[in-house]
Amino acid sequence: MASLYFLGKTLLTACLYALILRIWMQRVRVNFYNPFTQFIVRITQPIIAPLRKVIPSIKQIDTATWVVLYFFAFIKITFIGYYGIINNLNWPIGYLLYAVAAIAHAFGHLLFWLLLFRAILSWVSRGQSNADELLAQLTEPFIAPIRRIVPPIGMIDISFMIFVFILMFLNMFATDIMGYLWFVL
Repeated sequence: MASLYFLGKTLLTACLYALILRIWMQRVRVNFYNPFTQFIVRITQPIIAPLRKVIPSIKQIDTATWVVLYFFAFIKITFIGYYGIINNLNWPIGYLLYAVAAIAHAFGHLLFWLLLFRAILSWVSRGQSNADELLAQLTEPFIAPIRRIVPPIGMIDISFMIFVFILMFLNMFATDIMGYLWFVL
């Protein structure tokens, strides 16, 4: 059963990551011709395209993708609840709220990994690859404000470390809040 739990949770998390990336790439307007961008669009298109006929976009918000993202987050929370990891929640209200938390948690983890990959690629490729271009387009809106406050020290840019510290703090804070909600709901 542990292997089935691991497989299900991993697949659902990968789906959340792909959908978050699709929304995020649309929001920051990354280069659409980047192969990595094309990959994310192609793997999510079979689910999103039929829904776009039923659920129209609201201004610049891709509501069909948001609905699918929320649905997968709800499925993930239900899956985790089925295996008894979350067993104190009132169904369905607690699960509906935890689905929002699952989206925020997945976004934070995805952002952490993208920052880590960007830092590693900055040592290896020096900004000359498609992956480095995409990672810069996705993460620079978060790093630039910190870089304006704390400029690089010589050749060392510590804005990544500061942002990861903030991200870790927010994750711990969210865990505390979710622990409180665990007993309320």
